[in-house]
This record gives sequence, C-alpha cells and structure tokens, in this order.
Amino acid sequence: MLVISKKLVGLITLFCICSFAQAEIDAGDKQPMPELRWLDVAGEQHRLSEMTDKPKLLHFWAAWCIPCRKELPEVAQWQKENPQIDVLALSLDQKIAQTKYFVKKYNIDMPALLLNEDDSDALGVPVVPYTIFVSKDNRFLGSLPGVAPWLEPAFTEEVRSLLLPLQADVLK
Repeated sequence: MLVISKKLVGLITLFCICSFAQAEIDAGDKQPMPELRWLDVAGEQHRLSEMTDKPKLLHFWAAWCIPCRKELPEVAQWQKENPQIDVLALSLDQKIAQTKYFVKKYNIDMPALLLNEDDSDALGVPVVPYTIFVSKDNRFLGSLPGVAPWLEPAFTEEVRSLLLPLQADVLK
C-alpha cells in the first residue's frame, strides 16, 4: 500500500508541476473540432456545432482541481472583459451537481456546464486546467495546458490575435 501511495503522490506532484508551467499557447492544426456536447444546470444539452457566431475559448476544469479554484474566477473576469469571444468553462466532473456546487461555493460568475463524458474521453484532455482555442467556424486554432495568466494584458493580446486576427489591431 505504501508503494501505491508514493506513486500517487508522484503523479499528483507531476500534475501540479504541469499545471503551473509557463503559459504558452500551442499552435493548432486548423482541423474541424470534434462534436462536443455539454449539459447546463437545467439539464439541457448543447453542442459546439450550434455555436458559430463567435470564436470560442473552451476551458476545461474540475472541482477536484486545486489550481482551478484560483483560476476559474480569473476566467470569469476575462470573459466579461472580452465579450467578442465565447468562453465556455466545461467541467470534467462526473455529475452536474458537483459542477454547480463548485461554481456556487467559489462564487464564480459563469454558468455551470458539464462536458459529456464520452466527448471528454474522445477529446483526451491531458491535464486540467486546459484551454482550447476555436475559430468562429469551429476549427482548432490552439491549446494551452495548465494555468493561464488570464489577467496579464500580453496574454489577452495573444488570445485576441489568435481568435480575432482581423480585429486585433483595432482592439489595442
């Protein structure tokens, strides 16, 4: 049992190191995104393919994720300051009740959304938090594993340049 505990501690340590690594957006291949589905607190299912009016930022998190507790309020603030980009904070928890409880407990001003478990498995999110950048026409533009510097102007500019390339100069 002690050996298993040491392995578990090692994995948790590796996870935390990866989560706090320097933020750098990895370039995407511009391929179409797979269909993703999620539930809201009313139990209604939504699909990524239904969202084609704005570029999107898909932020994956979980209630058990310690770095997510600090980061998610910053994601919510970033969303308010960047209304030209849809921000979807998609929980990888097992039940919407866990997601709803977390959002309420930490007073996060974002809807509680639970990613469909099959879609989560197919997407293969490597670590949480994890962010995917998606074009208006639902193409994969990039990803960012770990915690992002949401409140830093340089990061915001990088995201805007990626998702709003024609508008980036106007937004400066």
